[in-house]
Amino acid sequence: MNITGIIAEFNPLHKGHERLIAGSRNFLTSSGACVVLMSSNFTQRGSPAIVDEFTRASVAIKAGADLVLELPFIYSCSAGQDFARGAVEILGRLKFITHIAFGMEDVNYSVEPLINILLHENHDYKNFLKRELDSGASFAKAHSIALEKLMPGTLEFITKPNNMLALSYMLEIRRHDYKLKTIAMKREGNYSSKLIRENFSENVNMLPEYSRELLVNRVDEKNLWPFLKSIFIRSKPEDLRKIYGIDEGIENLFLKHWHKSTSLNDFIGRCVCARYTRAHIRRRLVYILLGLDRWEMIGALRSGLPYTRVLAFNETGRKILRDHSKNSDIKIITRLKAAEGKVGRCFADVELKATQLHELLL
Repeated sequence: MNITGIIAEFNPLHKGHERLIAGSRNFLTSSGACVVLMSSNFTQRGSPAIVDEFTRASVAIKAGADLVLELPFIYSCSAGQDFARGAVEILGRLKFITHIAFGMEDVNYSVEPLINILLHENHDYKNFLKRELDSGASFAKAHSIALEKLMPGTLEFITKPNNMLALSYMLEIRRHDYKLKTIAMKREGNYSSKLIRENFSENVNMLPEYSRELLVNRVDEKNLWPFLKSIFIRSKPEDLRKIYGIDEGIENLFLKHWHKSTSLNDFIGRCVCARYTRAHIRRRLVYILLGLDRWEMIGALRSGLPYTRVLAFNETGRKILRDHSKNSDIKIITRLKAAEGKVGRCFADVELKATQLHELLL
């Protein structure tokens, strides 16, 4: 059986996502199955998911997925390259995934030259990247500029978010020689999870009916602000530097601006600069709220992913788990308590804390 993996946040699942699932099935004919690897309760941009992961997983099953697995918080709330690295690692190590499907703005663009530059750590690319980073650019901007200097004309392609993620997926597949065939699908329509989150009532028609029904109790990100202020009140720079991801002086920026800020958005706006994007800042704020220890997290990330967790499935998904889970190269669990070893317990502990924080925002 051909089984397609789709990496997603579904925050929330809209009609464009529905088409991606259906399109991946049509590509493989009716005998194929669809497995979604979905972010947990916080997203790549550092924001809490609009609803909890189990609710989003149930929507994914209604949209046509057969099995939904969890991308753990440590990777789901990370920059694009780390997000892609963790997600592709899970799909590759599952062993039973034959294809990976994703949306792109430019499906006909030849990405092979870009992959070769990044895969072989081109000397000129590294020099250009270092020069831009030293000038104060964020990594994403420096990365884009460095590739443009090496291959003029790539900037327009590389700065489109889905193109960039797709490139990251393909790079990771090549880097680790995962036996995953790619299905690149053209993004069509003006469907946008961001627009839905920002103005639910005006954009509700972007959602399938079954998705709308499950989005009644949505989280409010603004509720993070009181928790953050209470931490900043009692923190010194050296306290914040113990937190994973808090470096390069960003702790001083936070402590400088928090007491002048009237809201979370106001605070983030004051902290945004050439080096720190909104997403970079949001992720660090979540790490602070969860109290992620710097060295514990670095150690866990170096050890590789210890598990993926089952969030939802239908009968086909049940059969996939029954037939393939024992042959997988990564442990598939149904409860966080089943996580094993020091690294597994670290991932599970962080996941539990992130879930509890998410629940406080309802």
